[in-house]
Amino acid sequence: MAIQKPYNISLKGTTVDAKDSIKVSWQSSGDMSTAFEVRIYRNQDNNLIYDSGLITSFAKAYSLPAFALPNGYELKVQVTIWDSSNNFAVSDTEIFQTSSRPNISVSPIGIVNSQSYEFSASYTQTENVPLRSWIAFLYDKDRTLISQSNVRTSAPLVYLIHYLKSGSSYFIEFQATSNKGSVGTSGLIPFTVSYLQPDISINLEAKNVKNAGIQLSWQTIQIIGKTTKQPIYLNGEKLDLRDDVFTFTDGFHVDADFTLKLWFEDIKPYTDLLVLKGQNGIMTLQYWDDDQRFHLFREVYNYRSHYASQPLTGSGYFLCIQQIGGDMNIFGEVN
Repeated sequence: MAIQKPYNISLKGTTVDAKDSIKVSWQSSGDMSTAFEVRIYRNQDNNLIYDSGLITSFAKAYSLPAFALPNGYELKVQVTIWDSSNNFAVSDTEIFQTSSRPNISVSPIGIVNSQSYEFSASYTQTENVPLRSWIAFLYDKDRTLISQSNVRTSAPLVYLIHYLKSGSSYFIEFQATSNKGSVGTSGLIPFTVSYLQPDISINLEAKNVKNAGIQLSWQTIQIIGKTTKQPIYLNGEKLDLRDDVFTFTDGFHVDADFTLKLWFEDIKPYTDLLVLKGQNGIMTLQYWDDDQRFHLFREVYNYRSHYASQPLTGSGYFLCIQQIGGDMNIFGEVN
């Protein structure tokens, strides 16, 4: 049986990064091939840009060295094989593309001092190929996948994660695909979470009630806190926390029913503005730009609930949070 032309050339329709070694394989039938040659041309003008030369081998695969081809081109590959009688057969040309993998950069994160954090990454590509899609992944300290974002098709590359645990270590990873199908990754970027929560202590009183048992009561006495730097006051009455953190250190007492009044100016959206934590639960407050509302997340005895204020637009806000009979209310007004 005569030697027949190679087929099923592996590079057909693919996109490869020419910075890597590129393997091309093929199949053939008929007489056994004893030699081959791989040629690669630029598709737009048929210029020869790579020639392996004739290689004596029974192999049906060949690896081009890294950087043997330029990136950013549409190319075509052709394989010629010979048999022991020096008869040869030439394959059809098959088109493929070269393109650099996207570069995905995440700035060093270090320590996250909040239960919620918005991670971000940047996308660049050497030949300026646009972004097609991206996805983000969160891993625990053992590199086990915990959660992932939806696949998104536009910038910016941002992923907001809630319920990070203080004292824990994690990894974040962003992956992006270019319009030519090349995939780049940021790699696994480590970070740790460490944030302080208020100490909850209670002044508890008990008294006997005739024919009823024992009546218990407790009340808020005092709230004491501190800043990490020398405190800065605005107009002698407001604490400037734009470059500082206020931590409740002692005496944070609340009844089952409570009212909390807060004033905010120049807030940063999608970050924790307030975290209240007790033995049996946690409450977290954020402001979201997309709906212009304050959002309160409450988790008590592993039951999660979510409350939102009415839409509020401005630079300064008065906010009231109430817990009455186990029901939460959150409302505010623009200063």
